Amino acid sequence: MTRLTARRRQLLEALDREGRRSGSIGSLHGRAIADRAGIHGTDFECLDVLDWAGPITAGELARHVGITSGAVTGVIDRLERLGFVRRTSDPRDRRRVIVELELLDEDRRAQMGALLSPLQEDISELNERFDDDQLAAVLEWLQAANDAVERSTRRLRER
Repeated sequence: MTRLTARRRQLLEALDREGRRSGSIGSLHGRAIADRAGIHGTDFECLDVLDWAGPITAGELARHVGITSGAVTGVIDRLERLGFVRRTSDPRDRRRVIVELELLDEDRRAQMGALLSPLQEDISELNERFDDDQLAAVLEWLQAANDAVERSTRRLRER
């Protein structure tokens, strides 16, 4: 076990605070994008999950976002009408629906690009401050922290 020096304690407290801050401001940023895109915040959360998870069943999408199967059906209906997602039948079980991101039409793609590109540019600049080993360490920590938060979320929802 690593010795808990005053510096390490301060660093761990700062990491905890910034991790929680990241979750909060990420949520607020997602809502701001949703507002500008003219969609509901939950709809945007579903799009975000589909972006990092890839095609998944409607039930898996509902579990990730923490909504009911009935609610996710409404979300998918809205997003499908807007051209954001499409439904396909699960080849292993035709009763299940797979939801995946749809290639957006040119106008919608340009709208979303305009909303997301300033952040992407800021993050690209930030990435230049770190070498590959530092980025690998940040990535390892972030993946492990996200896994811990997902486990905690599952435990909280099970109770």
